[in-house]
Amino acid sequence: MGSQPPADVPLKDWERADKVNLEVLTYGWEGKMATIRLHLPMDRDMQRLHDATRNLIRDVKHSRFWKCEFCGRPARETQVQTATWVRVTPPRMAMYIHHICDHDRRSCFGDMEAVHKAMLRLDDRPETPLPRPPRKNAGEAFPLSGSCAGCEEDESMDKTMRRCGGCKLTRYCSVACQRKDWSRHKSTCKQVHSVTFDGEPLGSLEE
Repeated sequence: MGSQPPADVPLKDWERADKVNLEVLTYGWEGKMATIRLHLPMDRDMQRLHDATRNLIRDVKHSRFWKCEFCGRPARETQVQTATWVRVTPPRMAMYIHHICDHDRRSCFGDMEAVHKAMLRLDDRPETPLPRPPRKNAGEAFPLSGSCAGCEEDESMDKTMRRCGGCKLTRYCSVACQRKDWSRHKSTCKQVHSVTFDGEPLGSLEE
């Protein structure tokens, strides 16, 4: 999304003048959502900023037992929309991450297409088709949303999950999994400013 807000928009209470201010909104079934605010290193290159946020998607996916936004089945996939404003000072980004059971499920993909078109209209851009991910092989399935961010095993859902003590976002089934994933997770962990689930922060022990 490319429309630009006015250049003189004042800073919100969580924003920093020396960073790229990113707000992530993620959606699940029956209004479940989370808001994650991050401070990224200053940059005005749109492609570099988009590349820098790809790693974050895994952390958001494994932050809670998310159900499909459109049907309530356990979610395994995500659809991401990104708005980037690099000409304002400081630069700002917004990401909208939708939890989906299966892109190959026609009804859910159709509902996601409707959301995609609505967002384009709000951004005053011409409607374009929502790109469909490549079809999966027979029997192939992505990890469950809300499973351990380290091992990503469905069986980890049966264990007691604990959130990273730094970012209060990403969940792990064991200390070993958290340590193994640290080299990937640390960049996101250090950039998170705040996390709320359904408007409220959660503790380190998953409910």
